[in-house]
Amino acid sequence: MVGERIRQLRIHKQLTQKELTEGICSITYLSRIENGQINPSAEFLRKVSKRLGYDLTELSSPNRDEKTLGIVENYKQNGEITEEELSYLHIQTLELNSAKSNLGIYGVLLKYYTLKGEIEHARNIYNLSKRFISGEMSVELEEEYFYYFLACGNFFYYLQDFTLANHYYSKGESLLKSSDDLDAARLYYNLSLVKQRIHTNTEVSLTYSKKAYEIFKRYSENENIIIVLITLGVQYRLNNNLDTSLECLKQASSLISQAEQDMYFRYTAMIKYNIGRIFSIKKDYQNAVDYYEQSIKINEAYSAEKETVHSLRRLVELYIELKDWIQVERFLKRAIGISEKYQLKHDYFLLNLLKLSINKLQGEDNFYEKGMQKMLESAIQTNQGFLIQQISRELGNHFYDKKAYKKAADYFKKIYDLEMSE
Repeated sequence: MVGERIRQLRIHKQLTQKELTEGICSITYLSRIENGQINPSAEFLRKVSKRLGYDLTELSSPNRDEKTLGIVENYKQNGEITEEELSYLHIQTLELNSAKSNLGIYGVLLKYYTLKGEIEHARNIYNLSKRFISGEMSVELEEEYFYYFLACGNFFYYLQDFTLANHYYSKGESLLKSSDDLDAARLYYNLSLVKQRIHTNTEVSLTYSKKAYEIFKRYSENENIIIVLITLGVQYRLNNNLDTSLECLKQASSLISQAEQDMYFRYTAMIKYNIGRIFSIKKDYQNAVDYYEQSIKINEAYSAEKETVHSLRRLVELYIELKDWIQVERFLKRAIGISEKYQLKHDYFLLNLLKLSINKLQGEDNFYEKGMQKMLESAIQTNQGFLIQQISRELGNHFYDKKAYKKAADYFKKIYDLEMSE
Protein backbone atom coordinates (compact mmCIF):
# COMPACT_ATOMS: atom_id res chain seq x y z
CA MET A 1 0.00 0.00 0.00
CA VAL A 2 3.01 2.34 0.14
CA GLY A 3 2.42 3.37 -3.50
CA GLU A 4 -1.07 4.61 -2.67
CA ARG A 5 0.31 6.52 0.33
CA ILE A 6 2.92 8.20 -1.88
CA ARG A 7 0.21 9.13 -4.40
CA GLN A 8 -1.99 10.63 -1.66
CA LEU A 9 0.91 12.62 -0.20
CA ARG A 10 1.89 13.88 -3.66
CA ILE A 11 -1.68 15.06 -4.30
CA HIS A 12 -1.85 16.64 -0.83
CA LYS A 13 1.40 18.53 -1.58
CA GLN A 14 -0.03 19.49 -5.01
CA LEU A 15 2.95 17.98 -6.82
CA THR A 16 2.83 16.47 -10.31
CA GLN A 17 4.59 13.17 -10.94
CA LYS A 18 7.25 15.09 -12.87
CA GLU A 19 7.85 17.50 -9.97
CA LEU A 20 8.17 14.66 -7.45
CA THR A 21 10.52 12.50 -9.56
CA GLU A 22 12.84 15.22 -10.89
CA GLY A 23 16.42 14.18 -10.11
CA ILE A 24 15.22 10.98 -8.38
CA CYS A 25 13.77 8.55 -10.93
CA SER A 26 11.66 8.33 -14.08
CA ILE A 27 7.93 9.17 -14.14
CA THR A 28 7.30 5.60 -15.34
CA TYR A 29 9.02 4.17 -12.25
CA LEU A 30 6.88 6.33 -9.95
CA SER A 31 3.70 5.40 -11.86
CA ARG A 32 4.40 1.71 -11.41
CA ILE A 33 4.98 2.22 -7.66
CA GLU A 34 1.79 4.30 -7.25
CA ASN A 35 -0.20 1.67 -9.16
CA GLY A 36 1.12 -1.10 -6.90
CA GLN A 37 2.97 -2.92 -9.71
CA ILE A 38 6.40 -2.83 -8.03
CA ASN A 39 7.86 -2.18 -4.57
CA PRO A 40 10.02 0.96 -4.16
CA SER A 41 13.73 0.71 -3.34
CA ALA A 42 15.05 1.96 0.02
CA GLU A 43 17.01 4.71 -1.80
CA PHE A 44 13.85 5.88 -3.60
CA LEU A 45 11.92 6.01 -0.30
CA ARG A 46 14.69 8.02 1.36
CA LYS A 47 14.79 10.66 -1.40
CA VAL A 48 11.04 10.88 -1.91
CA SER A 49 10.45 11.14 1.86
CA LYS A 50 12.71 14.18 1.93
CA ARG A 51 10.85 15.85 -0.94
CA LEU A 52 7.42 15.07 0.50
CA GLY A 53 8.44 16.20 3.99
CA TYR A 54 7.22 12.92 5.44
CA ASP A 55 9.16 9.91 6.71
CA LEU A 56 7.55 7.02 4.80
CA THR A 57 9.15 4.47 7.14
CA GLU A 58 6.72 5.67 9.86
CA LEU A 59 3.88 3.90 8.08
CA SER A 60 4.65 0.73 9.96
CA SER A 61 5.63 2.38 13.27
CA PRO A 62 4.16 0.65 16.36
CA ASN A 63 3.82 4.10 18.04
CA ARG A 64 1.54 5.41 15.28
CA ASP A 65 -1.51 5.89 17.53
CA GLU A 66 0.53 7.68 20.20
CA LYS A 67 2.02 10.08 17.64
CA THR A 68 -1.40 10.77 16.09
CA LEU A 69 -2.98 11.65 19.44
CA GLY A 70 0.00 13.89 20.29
CA ILE A 71 -0.48 15.93 17.08
CA VAL A 72 -4.23 16.12 17.68
CA GLU A 73 -3.86 17.30 21.28
CA ASN A 74 -1.26 19.92 20.33
CA TYR A 75 -3.57 21.37 17.67
CA LYS A 76 -6.51 21.42 20.08
CA GLN A 77 -4.47 23.27 22.70
CA ASN A 78 -2.46 25.67 20.51
CA GLY A 79 -4.16 25.72 17.11
CA GLU A 80 -0.80 24.97 15.50
CA ILE A 81 0.21 22.20 13.11
CA THR A 82 3.24 21.78 10.84
CA GLU A 83 3.13 20.70 7.22
CA GLU A 84 4.75 17.40 8.19
CA GLU A 85 2.13 16.78 10.89
CA LEU A 86 -0.64 17.67 8.44
CA SER A 87 0.77 15.13 5.97
CA TYR A 88 0.97 12.57 8.76
CA LEU A 89 -2.73 13.00 9.64
CA HIS A 90 -3.67 12.74 5.97
CA ILE A 91 -1.85 9.44 5.66
CA GLN A 92 -3.63 8.18 8.79
CA THR A 93 -6.99 8.64 7.05
CA LEU A 94 -5.87 5.74 4.83
CA GLU A 95 -5.08 3.50 7.80
CA LEU A 96 -7.25 1.57 10.24
CA ASN A 97 -7.16 3.53 13.51
CA SER A 98 -8.77 3.41 16.93
CA ALA A 99 -12.09 5.28 17.34
CA LYS A 100 -10.30 7.87 19.49
CA SER A 101 -7.66 8.51 16.82
CA ASN A 102 -10.24 8.74 14.04
CA LEU A 103 -12.29 11.34 15.94
CA GLY A 104 -9.13 13.38 16.54
CA ILE A 105 -7.82 13.07 12.97
CA TYR A 106 -11.07 14.05 11.26
CA GLY A 107 -11.97 16.70 13.83
CA VAL A 108 -8.60 18.44 13.45
CA LEU A 109 -8.42 18.20 9.64
CA LEU A 110 -12.02 19.38 9.24
CA LYS A 111 -11.49 22.35 11.56
CA TYR A 112 -8.13 23.22 9.97
CA TYR A 113 -9.42 23.29 6.37
CA THR A 114 -12.66 25.09 7.29
CA LEU A 115 -10.70 27.83 9.08
CA LYS A 116 -8.37 28.12 6.06
CA GLY A 117 -11.36 28.38 3.72
CA GLU A 118 -10.09 25.35 1.74
CA ILE A 119 -13.60 24.04 1.50
CA GLU A 120 -13.08 21.22 -1.03
CA HIS A 121 -10.41 19.69 1.22
CA ALA A 122 -12.82 20.08 4.16
CA ARG A 123 -15.64 18.46 2.18
CA ASN A 124 -13.46 15.44 1.31
CA ILE A 125 -12.45 15.04 4.96
CA TYR A 126 -16.08 15.26 6.16
CA ASN A 127 -17.25 12.67 3.58
CA LEU A 128 -14.39 10.35 4.56
CA SER A 129 -15.15 10.77 8.26
CA LYS A 130 -18.71 9.51 7.72
CA ARG A 131 -17.28 6.14 6.67
CA PHE A 132 -15.07 5.66 9.71
CA ILE A 133 -16.78 7.41 12.62
CA SER A 134 -19.61 5.56 14.31
CA GLY A 135 -22.90 7.28 15.09
CA GLU A 136 -23.02 5.28 18.32
CA MET A 137 -21.18 7.31 21.00
CA SER A 138 -19.40 5.67 23.90
CA VAL A 139 -19.15 7.49 27.24
CA GLU A 140 -15.35 7.39 27.35
CA LEU A 141 -15.12 9.23 23.99
CA GLU A 142 -17.58 12.04 24.70
CA GLU A 143 -14.82 14.70 24.71
CA GLU A 144 -13.55 13.53 21.30
CA TYR A 145 -17.08 13.44 19.85
CA PHE A 146 -17.71 16.96 21.22
CA TYR A 147 -14.69 18.31 19.29
CA TYR A 148 -15.66 16.44 16.11
CA PHE A 149 -19.31 17.66 16.26
CA LEU A 150 -18.16 21.27 16.64
CA ALA A 151 -15.83 20.89 13.64
CA CYS A 152 -18.76 19.51 11.59
CA GLY A 153 -20.99 22.36 12.77
CA ASN A 154 -18.37 24.96 11.75
CA PHE A 155 -18.00 23.30 8.34
CA PHE A 156 -21.73 23.43 7.60
CA TYR A 157 -22.00 26.95 8.99
CA TYR A 158 -19.27 28.00 6.52
CA LEU A 159 -21.31 26.35 3.74
CA GLN A 160 -24.37 28.27 5.03
CA ASP A 161 -26.23 24.99 5.51
CA PHE A 162 -27.68 26.18 8.81
CA THR A 163 -29.95 23.18 9.33
CA LEU A 164 -27.03 20.73 9.41
CA ALA A 165 -24.88 23.19 11.38
CA ASN A 166 -27.65 23.32 14.01
CA HIS A 167 -27.84 19.50 13.99
CA TYR A 168 -24.15 19.12 14.87
CA TYR A 169 -24.01 22.01 17.34
CA SER A 170 -27.04 20.56 19.14
CA LYS A 171 -25.30 17.17 19.34
CA GLY A 172 -22.33 19.00 20.85
CA GLU A 173 -24.58 20.76 23.36
CA SER A 174 -25.85 17.39 24.58
CA LEU A 175 -22.24 16.47 25.47
CA LEU A 176 -21.31 19.65 27.39
CA LYS A 177 -19.57 18.79 30.66
CA SER A 178 -20.25 22.26 32.07
CA SER A 179 -22.75 24.93 31.10
CA ASP A 180 -20.57 27.68 32.55
CA ASP A 181 -17.12 27.47 30.92
CA LEU A 182 -15.58 28.88 27.72
CA ASP A 183 -16.38 25.76 25.68
CA ALA A 184 -20.04 26.23 26.59
CA ALA A 185 -19.91 29.96 25.76
CA ARG A 186 -18.45 29.32 22.29
CA LEU A 187 -21.04 26.65 21.59
CA TYR A 188 -23.92 28.84 22.84
CA TYR A 189 -22.72 31.60 20.53
CA ASN A 190 -22.62 29.22 17.54
CA LEU A 191 -26.09 27.96 18.40
CA SER A 192 -27.39 31.53 18.57
CA LEU A 193 -26.14 32.16 15.02
CA VAL A 194 -27.74 29.09 13.44
CA LYS A 195 -31.00 29.41 15.35
CA GLN A 196 -31.21 33.04 14.22
CA ARG A 197 -31.28 31.72 10.66
CA ILE A 198 -33.57 28.73 11.01
CA HIS A 199 -36.15 29.97 13.56
CA THR A 200 -38.60 32.78 12.99
CA ASN A 201 -38.74 33.31 16.77
CA THR A 202 -35.72 35.52 17.61
CA GLU A 203 -36.13 34.89 21.36
CA VAL A 204 -34.42 31.50 20.92
CA SER A 205 -31.26 32.99 19.40
CA LEU A 206 -31.28 35.90 21.87
CA THR A 207 -31.35 33.46 24.80
CA TYR A 208 -28.21 31.68 23.55
CA SER A 209 -26.42 34.98 22.81
CA LYS A 210 -27.12 36.32 26.29
CA LYS A 211 -25.82 33.10 27.89
CA ALA A 212 -22.63 33.34 25.83
CA TYR A 213 -22.21 37.04 26.66
CA GLU A 214 -22.44 36.49 30.43
CA ILE A 215 -19.79 33.75 30.36
CA PHE A 216 -17.38 35.70 28.11
CA LYS A 217 -17.80 38.75 30.37
CA ARG A 218 -16.99 36.69 33.44
CA TYR A 219 -13.79 35.42 31.80
CA SER A 220 -12.91 38.93 30.42
CA GLU A 221 -12.79 37.57 26.87
CA ASN A 222 -12.67 40.97 25.14
CA GLU A 223 -12.76 39.78 21.53
CA ASN A 224 -15.61 37.36 22.16
CA ILE A 225 -17.54 40.06 24.05
CA ILE A 226 -17.27 42.29 20.95
CA ILE A 227 -18.49 39.49 18.68
CA VAL A 228 -21.49 38.66 20.88
CA LEU A 229 -22.44 42.33 21.24
CA ILE A 230 -22.54 42.66 17.45
CA THR A 231 -24.70 39.53 17.24
CA LEU A 232 -27.02 40.87 19.95
CA GLY A 233 -27.25 44.06 17.89
CA VAL A 234 -28.43 41.99 14.92
CA GLN A 235 -30.91 39.94 16.95
CA TYR A 236 -32.45 42.95 18.71
CA ARG A 237 -32.88 44.58 15.29
CA LEU A 238 -34.63 41.45 14.02
CA ASN A 239 -36.86 41.80 17.08
CA ASN A 240 -37.61 45.43 16.01
CA ASN A 241 -35.86 46.77 19.11
CA LEU A 242 -33.76 49.33 17.20
CA ASP A 243 -32.61 51.43 20.18
CA THR A 244 -31.22 48.41 22.06
CA SER A 245 -29.68 47.15 18.82
CA LEU A 246 -27.83 50.45 18.28
CA GLU A 247 -26.71 50.49 21.92
CA CYS A 248 -25.14 47.00 21.58
CA LEU A 249 -23.31 48.03 18.40
CA LYS A 250 -21.98 51.24 20.00
CA GLN A 251 -20.84 49.24 23.03
CA ALA A 252 -18.96 46.82 20.73
CA SER A 253 -17.38 49.75 18.88
CA SER A 254 -16.17 51.36 22.11
CA LEU A 255 -14.34 48.13 23.04
CA ILE A 256 -12.27 48.34 19.85
CA SER A 257 -9.44 50.74 20.65
CA GLN A 258 -7.41 52.54 17.98
CA ALA A 259 -4.45 50.24 18.61
CA GLU A 260 -6.61 47.21 17.85
CA GLN A 261 -8.18 48.53 14.62
CA ASP A 262 -6.05 46.31 12.38
CA MET A 263 -6.70 43.20 14.46
CA TYR A 264 -10.43 43.83 14.72
CA PHE A 265 -11.12 45.33 11.27
CA ARG A 266 -13.75 42.67 10.48
CA TYR A 267 -15.73 43.62 13.56
CA THR A 268 -15.53 47.32 12.70
CA ALA A 269 -16.85 46.47 9.21
CA MET A 270 -19.66 44.38 10.73
CA ILE A 271 -20.64 47.22 13.08
CA LYS A 272 -20.78 49.69 10.16
CA TYR A 273 -22.91 47.24 8.16
CA ASN A 274 -25.37 46.68 11.00
CA ILE A 275 -25.73 50.40 11.75
CA GLY A 276 -26.49 50.75 8.03
CA ARG A 277 -29.26 48.18 8.46
CA ILE A 278 -30.81 50.27 11.25
CA PHE A 279 -30.77 53.40 9.06
CA SER A 280 -32.34 51.39 6.21
CA ILE A 281 -35.25 50.38 8.44
CA LYS A 282 -35.64 54.01 9.49
CA LYS A 283 -35.74 54.99 5.78
CA ASP A 284 -32.67 57.21 6.26
CA TYR A 285 -31.21 55.99 2.96
CA GLN A 286 -28.27 58.40 2.69
CA ASN A 287 -26.85 57.34 6.06
CA ALA A 288 -27.56 53.70 5.22
CA VAL A 289 -25.57 53.95 1.95
CA ASP A 290 -22.70 55.70 3.76
CA TYR A 291 -22.43 52.96 6.39
CA TYR A 292 -22.68 50.11 3.86
CA GLU A 293 -19.96 51.70 1.72
CA GLN A 294 -17.74 52.23 4.79
CA SER A 295 -18.14 48.53 5.61
CA ILE A 296 -17.21 47.52 2.03
CA LYS A 297 -14.20 49.86 2.03
CA ILE A 298 -12.84 48.42 5.30
CA ASN A 299 -13.16 44.81 4.10
CA GLU A 300 -11.57 45.62 0.73
CA ALA A 301 -8.67 47.40 2.45
CA TYR A 302 -7.89 44.15 4.29
CA SER A 303 -8.50 41.86 1.27
CA ALA A 304 -11.67 40.40 2.82
CA GLU A 305 -13.70 40.42 -0.40
CA LYS A 306 -15.99 37.61 0.76
CA GLU A 307 -17.28 39.77 3.63
CA THR A 308 -18.46 42.54 1.28
CA VAL A 309 -21.34 40.43 -0.07
CA HIS A 310 -23.72 41.39 2.77
CA SER A 311 -23.35 45.14 2.29
CA LEU A 312 -23.59 44.73 -1.49
CA ARG A 313 -26.86 42.80 -1.14
CA ARG A 314 -28.30 45.50 1.12
CA LEU A 315 -27.31 48.19 -1.39
CA VAL A 316 -29.19 46.23 -4.07
CA GLU A 317 -32.31 46.14 -1.87
CA LEU A 318 -31.98 49.82 -1.07
CA TYR A 319 -31.59 50.87 -4.72
CA ILE A 320 -34.56 48.68 -5.73
CA GLU A 321 -36.62 50.70 -3.26
CA LEU A 322 -35.22 53.93 -4.70
CA LYS A 323 -35.80 52.56 -8.25
CA ASP A 324 -32.22 53.35 -9.28
CA TRP A 325 -31.88 50.45 -11.73
CA ILE A 326 -28.34 51.29 -12.89
CA GLN A 327 -27.05 50.95 -9.32
CA VAL A 328 -29.18 47.83 -8.79
CA GLU A 329 -27.59 46.09 -11.76
CA ARG A 330 -24.09 47.22 -10.79
CA PHE A 331 -24.21 45.97 -7.20
CA LEU A 332 -26.22 42.82 -7.97
CA LYS A 333 -23.74 41.59 -10.57
CA ARG A 334 -20.84 42.21 -8.20
CA ALA A 335 -22.54 40.48 -5.26
CA ILE A 336 -23.58 37.38 -7.24
CA GLY A 337 -20.01 37.04 -8.54
CA ILE A 338 -18.63 37.04 -4.98
CA SER A 339 -21.26 34.57 -3.71
CA GLU A 340 -20.36 32.16 -6.55
CA LYS A 341 -16.62 32.59 -6.07
CA TYR A 342 -16.76 31.74 -2.34
CA GLN A 343 -19.62 29.21 -2.57
CA LEU A 344 -21.86 31.32 -0.29
CA LYS A 345 -24.96 29.22 -0.80
CA HIS A 346 -27.31 31.23 1.42
CA ASP A 347 -26.27 34.60 -0.03
CA TYR A 348 -26.45 33.21 -3.57
CA PHE A 349 -30.08 32.20 -2.96
CA LEU A 350 -31.00 35.59 -1.51
CA LEU A 351 -29.35 37.49 -4.37
CA ASN A 352 -31.14 35.40 -6.97
CA LEU A 353 -34.44 36.00 -5.15
CA LEU A 354 -33.75 39.72 -5.52
CA LYS A 355 -33.04 39.20 -9.21
CA LEU A 356 -36.39 37.42 -9.62
CA SER A 357 -38.21 40.16 -7.70
CA ILE A 358 -36.93 42.60 -10.34
CA ASN A 359 -38.40 40.33 -13.07
CA LYS A 360 -41.73 40.53 -11.26
CA LEU A 361 -41.55 44.34 -11.11
CA GLN A 362 -40.92 44.29 -14.86
CA GLY A 363 -44.15 42.32 -15.36
CA GLU A 364 -42.41 39.05 -16.30
CA ASP A 365 -44.71 36.92 -14.14
CA ASN A 366 -44.10 33.67 -16.00
CA PHE A 367 -40.32 34.01 -15.69
CA TYR A 368 -40.70 34.98 -12.01
CA GLU A 369 -42.91 31.97 -11.16
CA LYS A 370 -40.67 29.41 -12.90
CA GLY A 371 -37.54 30.93 -11.37
CA MET A 372 -39.02 30.97 -7.87
CA GLN A 373 -40.20 27.36 -8.17
CA LYS A 374 -36.70 26.33 -9.26
CA MET A 375 -35.21 28.21 -6.30
CA LEU A 376 -37.67 26.49 -3.95
CA GLU A 377 -36.66 23.05 -5.23
CA SER A 378 -32.96 23.92 -4.73
CA ALA A 379 -33.67 25.21 -1.21
CA ILE A 380 -35.47 21.95 -0.35
CA GLN A 381 -32.61 19.84 -1.77
CA THR A 382 -29.99 21.77 0.20
CA ASN A 383 -31.90 21.90 3.51
CA GLN A 384 -32.35 25.70 3.58
CA GLY A 385 -35.33 25.77 5.96
CA PHE A 386 -35.51 29.54 6.39
CA LEU A 387 -35.32 30.09 2.63
CA ILE A 388 -38.01 27.46 1.98
CA GLN A 389 -40.30 29.52 4.22
CA GLN A 390 -39.35 32.82 2.59
CA ILE A 391 -39.80 31.57 -0.99
CA SER A 392 -43.06 29.78 -0.14
CA ARG A 393 -44.41 32.94 1.52
CA GLU A 394 -43.52 35.09 -1.51
CA LEU A 395 -45.08 32.59 -3.94
CA GLY A 396 -48.16 32.20 -1.73
CA ASN A 397 -48.71 35.98 -1.65
CA HIS A 398 -48.03 36.22 -5.39
CA PHE A 399 -50.66 33.62 -6.31
CA TYR A 400 -53.13 34.99 -3.75
CA ASP A 401 -52.89 38.42 -5.41
CA LYS A 402 -53.52 36.72 -8.76
CA LYS A 403 -56.60 35.01 -7.20
CA ALA A 404 -55.01 31.58 -7.79
CA TYR A 405 -56.14 30.53 -4.32
CA LYS A 406 -55.45 26.78 -4.58
CA LYS A 407 -51.81 27.38 -5.56
CA ALA A 408 -51.47 30.01 -2.84
CA ALA A 409 -52.83 27.57 -0.25
CA ASP A 410 -50.25 24.91 -1.27
CA TYR A 411 -47.38 27.32 -0.58
CA PHE A 412 -48.84 28.61 2.70
CA LYS A 413 -49.24 24.98 3.81
CA LYS A 414 -45.48 24.44 3.25
CA ILE A 415 -44.77 27.28 5.69
CA TYR A 416 -47.20 25.84 8.24
CA ASP A 417 -45.64 22.35 7.98
CA LEU A 418 -42.14 23.77 8.48
CA GLU A 419 -43.17 25.85 11.49
CA MET A 420 -44.82 22.80 13.08
CA SER A 421 -41.63 20.76 12.61
CA GLU A 422 -39.41 23.37 14.37
